[in-house]
Amino acid sequence: MKREVSQSKRRFSVIVNYFSLLVALVVFYAALETGWSMTLTVLEIVAVATAVITFFYLHVGTHLWKLVHADVEKLDERETQVTRDSLRHSYSIFSVIALAVILLNALSVRANNSTDMVIFVSLLYLAHTLPSSIIAWKERQV
Repeated sequence: MKREVSQSKRRFSVIVNYFSLLVALVVFYAALETGWSMTLTVLEIVAVATAVITFFYLHVGTHLWKLVHADVEKLDERETQVTRDSLRHSYSIFSVIALAVILLNALSVRANNSTDMVIFVSLLYLAHTLPSSIIAWKERQV
């Protein structure tokens, strides 16, 4: 059943969800470097559990997951516009974050800098050209 959740509660849930994911990643990689202590294990379990709980509360309980993953034919005009805008913004943000992570890895001391930098530049190019390439591929007339 769909639950009505206020915008402020949804925003708080988004922050908690992503923060817990970030904590889980930091703890995981810290534990790989230093070893899994009891403290790090408990922190990892709490962070992952928080991410899972907020995922179900925010995305599943409000049906936002279902909305974003629905076939466009099943959506009304407002839902189509909302999901289109959200996908456009989210993929832009995702591209920047993913490329920043790859760039930081390429610049790190332990990375094979030349190979990682080529991957970074290639993915940066792909991120900027993929939308127009899809239009070129799909549309008869532009």
